[in-house]
Amino acid sequence: MNVQHGQGGRIDVQPDLSLGSYPCIYALGDFANTGDGSGKMLPQLASVAQQTGWHCARNIAAHANGSPTSAFAYFDKGILAMIGRNAAIAEIGPQRITLTGFIAFIAWLGVHAFLLTTLPAKVSSCFKWAWNYFGGVSVEGILDSPSLSPVQATSTNSVQNAHPDTPIADLR
Repeated sequence: MNVQHGQGGRIDVQPDLSLGSYPCIYALGDFANTGDGSGKMLPQLASVAQQTGWHCARNIAAHANGSPTSAFAYFDKGILAMIGRNAAIAEIGPQRITLTGFIAFIAWLGVHAFLLTTLPAKVSSCFKWAWNYFGGVSVEGILDSPSLSPVQATSTNSVQNAHPDTPIADLR
């Protein structure tokens, strides 16, 4: 199969996300060069991947039903980036209104909680975020760092077998 590669080694796709001479094969997400309609390639962002996924599914269904496929049109929802505690940046809307600091931090949390698919995932994530924010310590960091808590062992072998990658001196 001879597939045309473009910018960044990604696969160049047609406006309907198919692969040129292979109209039954589609490429999307991070490994596809997807255009915005004006010839400019879209960035490798989750929103691009998500929208191309939904569009690709509609085109596959149309193709299977013998209907014509349609060109992909990206809807820019903006960009959010977490920088650190109470620090994020957001660019939203067609005018690219910029938010920074705590307001963007809260926006990032809200959008990411909203995009989680199940209620248990939302509750679990919000609890972990709150724990990390107010406690300042990651539970995973404690569990993955045995040197932060005392280890009681009856012999050197049992300590070494429990944590073979950690020097014995760090476990006492």
